[in-house]
Amino acid sequence: MLNDYMYRGVWRNLKRLRSMSAAQKVRYMARVVVGELLPARVFGIHALRLVEISLTDRCQCCCGHCFAATQDREDELAAADVERLLRDLARLGIVEICFSGGEPLLHPEIVPLVAHASEQGLLVRMISNGILLTEDMVVRLKRAGLQWCSVSLDGPTSAVHDAFRGYPGCFDRAVGGLRYLVHNNIPCSIVTVARRELIKSGGLHDLVKLGDEIGVSVVRINFPVPIGRFSDQEDQVLTLAERQEVRRLLRYGNTTMESPREGTTCKAGVTKVNILPNGDVTPCAFIPLPFGNIHQDRFADIWKAMMSHSSMFKTRGQCSACDPATRARIREFAAMHEDTLGHAARLHGPVLGVEGVAGACPRLHPISSVPGRIDRQCSVDQRAT
Repeated sequence: MLNDYMYRGVWRNLKRLRSMSAAQKVRYMARVVVGELLPARVFGIHALRLVEISLTDRCQCCCGHCFAATQDREDELAAADVERLLRDLARLGIVEICFSGGEPLLHPEIVPLVAHASEQGLLVRMISNGILLTEDMVVRLKRAGLQWCSVSLDGPTSAVHDAFRGYPGCFDRAVGGLRYLVHNNIPCSIVTVARRELIKSGGLHDLVKLGDEIGVSVVRINFPVPIGRFSDQEDQVLTLAERQEVRRLLRYGNTTMESPREGTTCKAGVTKVNILPNGDVTPCAFIPLPFGNIHQDRFADIWKAMMSHSSMFKTRGQCSACDPATRARIREFAAMHEDTLGHAARLHGPVLGVEGVAGACPRLHPISSVPGRIDRQCSVDQRAT
């Protein structure tokens, strides 16, 4: 089954390359093969392929598992800084970027930024909650050069999804956005988290069926990670038996996950990195340990520093933040390098044992200036179901 899964993954990657030149396609596939598919990746071969850029902390939702919701302030990257970063990434040979958040469609320059990334020869992806994915927005994003869009769904029905997100009507808008993407021939995916209640209720299976009905390219299933608003819910971390049960869904041709087997190691700091809305560069959104900041350091220097320490993130079979021993190593690293790395010793939010208020939503307050937002106070009660 795993070999079939791997080859399907190669085919999914190829679908994203339709608008690239022949040289760009060759370079992209070389990075995918060298950086991800060969067993040598486990032994430290670094081929940075994907940079995820979290454009803004702003979001309309109050999700029960949000990794960013416990930040004490809202940050947002300026368009000029993002454009400069995109040019640097293209010069370094990076082939793929992903705009995320928060909600990237709340960034006022999102369409021009997609266009600028595409002009630099980068394959452009996006992760959205789908609320603002109207037909007009989808058409504008396609013209700008968007080549893949992932939309988050936390349940197969509006009752489950809207309650978990704290936003009435979110499910219908997200599904509508996915249908617009499919209609406009933009490869797209559903992204979900394998919460224990979805496993027991059969909701994950129903999400896979929903993805097939909509016509998405893939349904991506992530395991729960105890950070952000999940940081006080260690019981959400799946057992080995539960992870194996989720992996049974790989038998469907439209399903994928980052850890398809227990021997899979994390890609953070090897083939991908994450840039936060304040400019900090971390291995991924789930490992909020900055190795530098794009406002102060060259990206190439930050990446070089991260490469030399990436082995500490290599938990097998699940996210490193799910493993207590790995979290302890990261905490120890942050403490040991506080003097030499400066701001790189800061861990963001109540994660990895750092003090903070889990479950609260201090940055999501009623603001009518956010498009599509319902004026309401986000509360812990809204993370139900």
